[in-house]
Amino acid sequence: MAKENVTLMCYWNGKITNGAQGITYEGAVPKPTKVSYETTHNQLLEKMYEITGFDQQQNKMKIICRYPACREFIPVPITDDESLDIVFDVARKPGTNCLELYLEREPTSIDSQVNITTQIHVDNQVTKSVCYDNQIVVDGDKCNANPDTFLDPGPSDKSVLVLQDQHRSEAIWAGEDPGVLTCRQRLGTMMREWQLDHRIRHFVVEAGFYGVYKIGFIQLDWPLVTALVERWRQETHTFHFNVGESTVTLQDVAVLLGLRINGYPVTGSADLQWDDLCEELLGVRPDPSVLHGSTLKLRWLRGHFQHLPLDADAVTMRCYARAYILGLLGSLFADKSGSDVQLIFLPLLRDFKYAGKFSWGSAVLAYLYRELCRASKKGASEISGPLMLLQLWAWERLHIGRPERFLAQEQDPVIPDGEVVKNKVKVSGVEMVNQETLAADPLGCRWRSPVIRRDNPQRALIFYRDQLDQQTYDQMIWQPYMSELLVSPADVCVRDQHVWRTIAPLICFDIVEWHRPDRVLRQFGLKQGIPMQCDTEVKIHAIDRRGRHHYNWKAYHQQYIKLWASQEKSIVTAEPEESTMHYHDPYMKWYRSITRRLITPLTQRPHKRIQPASGMSHLLVHSLTNIHNQCTATLGTFTSESGMQSLTNIQIMCTRVLQTIGEIRHLKTIQAPTTTMAPPSPSQANDMEGLPLLIAQMPAKTKSLSMRGRGRAKGRGRGLATQQKAMEPVITSQHLSPQVVVASYTTLSQSNDIHIEEPSTPNLEGPTAPAESVHPLEGETTTEKVLLYPHTDSEESPCLTQVESSDVTRHKKKPKLL
Repeated sequence: MAKENVTLMCYWNGKITNGAQGITYEGAVPKPTKVSYETTHNQLLEKMYEITGFDQQQNKMKIICRYPACREFIPVPITDDESLDIVFDVARKPGTNCLELYLEREPTSIDSQVNITTQIHVDNQVTKSVCYDNQIVVDGDKCNANPDTFLDPGPSDKSVLVLQDQHRSEAIWAGEDPGVLTCRQRLGTMMREWQLDHRIRHFVVEAGFYGVYKIGFIQLDWPLVTALVERWRQETHTFHFNVGESTVTLQDVAVLLGLRINGYPVTGSADLQWDDLCEELLGVRPDPSVLHGSTLKLRWLRGHFQHLPLDADAVTMRCYARAYILGLLGSLFADKSGSDVQLIFLPLLRDFKYAGKFSWGSAVLAYLYRELCRASKKGASEISGPLMLLQLWAWERLHIGRPERFLAQEQDPVIPDGEVVKNKVKVSGVEMVNQETLAADPLGCRWRSPVIRRDNPQRALIFYRDQLDQQTYDQMIWQPYMSELLVSPADVCVRDQHVWRTIAPLICFDIVEWHRPDRVLRQFGLKQGIPMQCDTEVKIHAIDRRGRHHYNWKAYHQQYIKLWASQEKSIVTAEPEESTMHYHDPYMKWYRSITRRLITPLTQRPHKRIQPASGMSHLLVHSLTNIHNQCTATLGTFTSESGMQSLTNIQIMCTRVLQTIGEIRHLKTIQAPTTTMAPPSPSQANDMEGLPLLIAQMPAKTKSLSMRGRGRAKGRGRGLATQQKAMEPVITSQHLSPQVVVASYTTLSQSNDIHIEEPSTPNLEGPTAPAESVHPLEGETTTEKVLLYPHTDSEESPCLTQVESSDVTRHKKKPKLL
């Protein structure tokens, strides 16, 4: 029979020397491993990284084979699949037991790994994390042998989140929970008290703000906004969720708010006479009591321009339109004062057609990024800005915190009260009112309907925080807009799709924030690889308009304005994503090492109705995963039969528990190992003879008994009968080896409708205590199957004895065994 595997003797941390028989290796002990003849060069390379523990990001591996030539051994580099096949031909020859591989590494600088070009391509062949101190590497996963590391929420690799000690999550983990953030937004008051007059509506449409008006006011969920802020990272401008990075992009601004994203940057000079400017463009000179520098009291603006006179001329209508748009901008770019509006936007509204050519969407996104960065720091208690955009984004992409909509009661603020509608029609999908063409609705308008929150009716922060700590892949929607956008391809929401994936600075006067879609490629249907090093330029976060009232920001940020102008040259591209990313994908392995996994402290147990469970789930999953991985690594080289059987039982236990709680995805394989064991000695065979196996097959649809003993007696009787029937042994063997036990578990566990009762293996070197019985609930009667083993000095085989017990409760003593 032809050999299927080849044994490789791997040497490293030594040196290659020349001897009488050719090359050899000195100063290292070989590490044996087996690979199949179907192994490719890339698979072999990754396996060598795992064995040696070399950092793949910082070292380049060279594999050299000790190849037999005419009279001596020569070095043959293995650089591709063809050279690997040539080496495997040697192993196929009769009499060849193994191959010797010499592993050398060459340090590589980080700069050599990053190739920055104007057209950025994301390489799907990404690196993967390997071994660190006190860690065992199994299938590329780091398994820390120190259980105390389970209490560390991350990151283990601190090269990305360098500001972790200043982050809000650090204070929460230390027991200094600052609570819910105060969300500053004035759009609700404005929409209720300041109606849009239909005579100036076309100016709002021409300037590009009709979508913001159409969405109107949406009640903010402060705890949800706070939970998102706790996962925002200034270093990457992304939210760090359990399933990967995600962020609000230019696509979200265009689709949800209908704002233009491709155009002139929103910037200009702040060195102006603001009272003169108000008199010129608004028609009224404000009092010094309501004008402070470039800030104007919103109540004064609303009081003077709330009602358009019936006999207003064209100039007056333009002044009122500028005032209304300025009020909308004051809501989008709200500051923490809650009562002021910035006049720096007023010069851009001089001409409405020209105003519609600005990239208001990128300015709004820059302002949101800046507010998220500020609020995510320790000590922050407030957040302002376009929070409506953030909440709409969360409702579209996250299952957590999303309310239910009542579509039948959807509100439509298009036609203000008092307007007489003579003709409202749709021509080619475009809505027209009184022969006036209106802009298409942005997607955010569908959340205008009343909503109800069933999962978290009290909107508790601790609930959102705990749910995000336990977030799963099916709770994230990477592409929520696909079907809706195909309905109206000519909409403003899809006008500038080529700009959605640009890596460019977002500009809003003094604010400059980097847009990094290369870290969230799954939001565009592309395969996400390990992104390049990200620099969001922390230094520019400290720049604001305080003390800089006379700056010309267009000249101050000239270098960033040039980069924005060349945005089409920095579009990130990658291969289309064909399937859902696997838990063990190289990106996810890298991401879990650099991110903050938990926000909720493990020891937090507040006296509230909602108790966080993410901490205990984290400990359970990671401890069992690491135990399983350590057993797998040990089984590869362990030779003691009893030790191997013990590790096998532990591995099976971990697999079963992870499968029970629905976290089997953390393991690359759920089948128990089928390692070939040496034949037992005669004494061991005598002791193992008659090894019992009891596997209880539990019906998949059997309901568990009530923990409080509630329910009708009739229903309980049926459940009891089902349980008694299920506990009857379905497989009983007195002559099964540990290998058969493992194989039986592997076969049965492949069915989702079967629950396995693990076999108990007697101690081959000492007495074994009887297996502890599981006590039924109070008031229940059942028949227990108990395994009784005699002492090892007896030559009789262990026997299976059935002991009946009745009226056993959890608080009574264990029944005596016969």
